[in-house]
Amino acid sequence: MRIGIYAPNMATPAPSGVERYITELVRAIARLSPSHEIALLTDSTDLPVPPGGRRVAIPSMGKLARLKFDHCRLADLAREERLDVLHCTKSFVPAGLACASVATIYDVIFLKKPECYPLGFRLYWNRALPASMERASAVIAMSAATAKDLESLLPAAQGKVHAVRTGVNPSAFAPTPAEAERLRDKRAVRSPYFLCVGNITRRKNVPVLLDAFESVRRQVRATLVLAGALEFGGGEVLERVRRGAEGVTYLGRVADDELAALYQGALAFVYPSQDEGFGLPVLEAMASRVPVITTTGGALPEAAGDAALLVTPGSVGELAEALKRMAGDAALRAALVEKGLARVLEHTWGRTAAQTVEIYEKAAARR
Repeated sequence: MRIGIYAPNMATPAPSGVERYITELVRAIARLSPSHEIALLTDSTDLPVPPGGRRVAIPSMGKLARLKFDHCRLADLAREERLDVLHCTKSFVPAGLACASVATIYDVIFLKKPECYPLGFRLYWNRALPASMERASAVIAMSAATAKDLESLLPAAQGKVHAVRTGVNPSAFAPTPAEAERLRDKRAVRSPYFLCVGNITRRKNVPVLLDAFESVRRQVRATLVLAGALEFGGGEVLERVRRGAEGVTYLGRVADDELAALYQGALAFVYPSQDEGFGLPVLEAMASRVPVITTTGGALPEAAGDAALLVTPGSVGELAEALKRMAGDAALRAALVEKGLARVLEHTWGRTAAQTVEIYEKAAARR
């Protein structure tokens, strides 16, 4: 069987969670050495091609060029490559495919909380996602919570959805202490600090974190470090930091080695998001031996299990209390670290890859 994995716009020095998922999945499939020929459709020269497969070079593209490629070129390319199944890793499935298709969906929060997304995004995906679900032979959801959302909000997805939880790669977050300290010094980050990682967008609830931190800053005797690209609604956070939010540092988007160093040195990782399709940074922090505070929003309890302090999304009071507890209780931090390491062992990329290849096989067989 000939499998295509469409992985566009991967040549970035600071990947988001979506690019991290795709990178680790492709690496894990390469290690599996499946008995299928895999064509990797990507602009990245770093992604490994599984044994017996080949790299199909596509250009790095801006938003408009990607739209044109997705709608006007991708189906033809799949036909030229004589694919039996195409994995659309960035949710969109093109019309006119002559092969089976698998779509990965990271979340459908824009359907549940449209106010958290810009109008243009909503206008496009309100049409593109239902159509993609119609075309898809199978759908991969990041969590059971996202699978449930898909089934309930998009009728065309019913009967096609498979919940395949993401893995985490502990070795990616294990710099030497000296190297980690050097990278933190380069960014002028000093311990102790709470760390919040993720694109700064409206649904991430960063203003709630700023309020909670301000209310306990003198008690916890720590700073707050924010890392992530600015997206919809993030400007208000940046403006607040620039106006002098005391004890708060915003680093912007960081490269992988810097991210690993930031995780390693943190007093605790704080992820106050309103809703998530999974919440990979929660597992990354656990793999870095860092205790976690997060919320009960979306799939976050699924990612965290019993290895984190969970608070109600949007509750300044609960989050402030969690910050105080974490800062003042070394035994609690140690217990959460141990539980987090056990949680990480349950999320291997090998398992994610094996389940994904099985879905490819079933999709092609049904076609």
